[in-house]
Amino acid sequence: MEIGIRAHDIHIFDDPEDLANSLKQHGFHYVQFAPRVSLSGLTQNGAKINFGLGNRVKQAFDRQGIKIAVLGCYINIIDPDLTKRNQVLTQFQKYLTAAHSFGADLVATETGSVDPSFRKTPNNFTQVKINETIEVIRKLVATAEKVGTLVGIEPGVNHPIYSLAVTKALLNAIPSPNLQIVLDPGSLVMNEDDDPIKILKNGIHDFGERIYAYHIKDYVYHDNHIEITPIGSGCVDIERMLRTINTAQPGAYAIADELSDQQIEASLSELQLLANKIK
Repeated sequence: MEIGIRAHDIHIFDDPEDLANSLKQHGFHYVQFAPRVSLSGLTQNGAKINFGLGNRVKQAFDRQGIKIAVLGCYINIIDPDLTKRNQVLTQFQKYLTAAHSFGADLVATETGSVDPSFRKTPNNFTQVKINETIEVIRKLVATAEKVGTLVGIEPGVNHPIYSLAVTKALLNAIPSPNLQIVLDPGSLVMNEDDDPIKILKNGIHDFGERIYAYHIKDYVYHDNHIEITPIGSGCVDIERMLRTINTAQPGAYAIADELSDQQIEASLSELQLLANKIK
């Protein structure tokens, strides 16, 4: 089984060629790519992308046999400051339009928060806020349909699309195939006794045909939230998670998320060992 990585977890910035070389040396064949981080200087922290830069990145990655599976444009799509909201939604639409120049099919985001610090708050969970979020996503999907790309929504407990049930409601409300899900079971852990494997299995059962990619991370639960750990040192059975994904969707994109800066090489080695067990 092949595992992907967020490209910016390899700390090479504003140099697509060098970054692609390093990703190849680490054995990766696909990545999640965030211009805001990997090209922070060239894109004004992700705010300004262009087709030529996208083509430069695509060519550099193509030469190393690496696919940008997910183009990341993580923004607050329901920012209560409407001026800021409109700015970032325009930015996301630009990413949708330029995605193919990067060699990507899908642009992903979480769904933001009424709290600018993105703390978990029940104020995100009201039906009014959920409906508002769905309508914003509907407009982004309309753009994706026009330009032939995909919108990827990553649900999480710090956002209005905060559970499997709400995710399913979103997909029912917007049945377009241009709306896909990036499923991270860890991001849907609301309480300490929530089982990420069960969340994964239920998500696959409920809307597996709309899952474009999976995020994989290890964690411990502390002080009412998860805290990310190096792979293999938290409470998640990563091998079982990978096997569940591979059984349901052989060859699916499975991307390591939020790898610890201090122990990234150890996490990558552990991930590769686990992935190599799965055929």
